[in-house]
Amino acid sequence: MNKRHWNTLLLDGSIPKEKILLLIDLSYELVVKTLKKSERNQIF
Repeated sequence: MNKRHWNTLLLDGSIPKEKILLLIDLSYELVVKTLKKSERNQIF
C-alpha cells in the first residue's frame, strides 16, 4: 500500500480527541471523493 499521503499521529494524549476525529473525517471524505459513483452508492 502506498503510504505517500499517510499521516502519523501519536495517541499519547497530546492531541485533543476532537482534532483526531476531525482528521479522520477529513481523510474519509478525501477517499470517498476518489471513488466511482457506483462504489460510493455501496457505502451509503
